Amino acid sequence: MRRLVPAFLILSWGTAVLAQSDPFAFMPDGGSASFKAAFSGDEAQDWALAQDMTAEAWADEIASRSPDLGEKPRATLAAYLSVIAPLELESIGDLPPDGRDIALAKCLSCHSLFTGYLMQRRDRMGWLSTFTSPFHKVIEITSDEREIFADYSAINMPMRIDDVPPELRY
Repeated sequence: MRRLVPAFLILSWGTAVLAQSDPFAFMPDGGSASFKAAFSGDEAQDWALAQDMTAEAWADEIASRSPDLGEKPRATLAAYLSVIAPLELESIGDLPPDGRDIALAKCLSCHSLFTGYLMQRRDRMGWLSTFTSPFHKVIEITSDEREIFADYSAINMPMRIDDVPPELRY
């Protein structure tokens, strides 16, 4: 039993360190972190998730609630909410994957993050059209996830080369 306690403590510490270090923290927020900032508190979050608005209406609402939120984070959050809301959740931790989450989960197994994704400039339709190629058709992704990914990518890509850590370039 005495051996289990130190092992447990080491495992717990290692898990905490891994949870805190995000090698992709340099990538723009996909919407979920901005949501928590723009709609702080359960009441505001419940209200937001009950709404059915266009991305433009969301952008106006977000600007009025969080005037310090930058243009790209506001546009990203507005696009995300226009796809996912209205939505009933048990917990705010149950938000659907945002654009950043989807890009990291669906793209990295085949593409170089840097040249294959972060440095690509496409509009929303250009990003959506990537899913029509034969090798992308096999990706398990819902239509909502495609929209969220395309909006996120059109708004936030390409990134500036200096914003990408040197070890992740090329």
